[in-house]
Amino acid sequence: MKTLIIAFFVLFSVTTYAQSPYEKGMIQGLAFWKSGKTTEAAAQFERIAQADPENWIPPYYQALIGTTAAFATSDQEEKLKLIENTKIILNNSSQDRNSEWLTLKAMNLVAELTTDPMTKSQTLAPTIYALYEKAIQLDPNNPRAVLGLAEFQIGSKKYFKQDTSKECEAVKKALNLFETHKPTLPFAPTWGKERAEHIVQNCGQ
Repeated sequence: MKTLIIAFFVLFSVTTYAQSPYEKGMIQGLAFWKSGKTTEAAAQFERIAQADPENWIPPYYQALIGTTAAFATSDQEEKLKLIENTKIILNNSSQDRNSEWLTLKAMNLVAELTTDPMTKSQTLAPTIYALYEKAIQLDPNNPRAVLGLAEFQIGSKKYFKQDTSKECEAVKKALNLFETHKPTLPFAPTWGKERAEHIVQNCGQ
């Protein structure tokens, strides 16, 4: 899962123009995260979110940190704690028509499903599919939504030893979308291309 986490790190080029307090705060939070200081990064994004409650991007990164940390840890108690804390963030915002937000909600549920697949797949899988599908419906060109659904389907089909060629094509589509889908807001999500490349390389194996 280390590759997954590395793929989520967001890299930004910092220009020399005068930066607003928001920009400085976001850049510092992302720098914390990139350097492995996840606690400091999450706290930084939480402070920004409290100062600007109408802006969905700071809590998005706070939730993304929690979700990726949940995938990374092998401590079951810590994993569940991270998932539940992240779920509070994700459910505490009316972003039902935000493709990126719904994609992240689905990811957090995938992390929860991995804690006990045999027991939780029946209840969580339909919700995960529905979230990914709605995210794609809202923005068909969102590469993270397309990638997330395809990767989840690949995992499910591999479990049942089914053919994943259709899903591999969807990942290739997502990879192409990373080249054309440009964020419309500063600091909007851009992660995922490296993950798509990794999956494409291993598709069919």
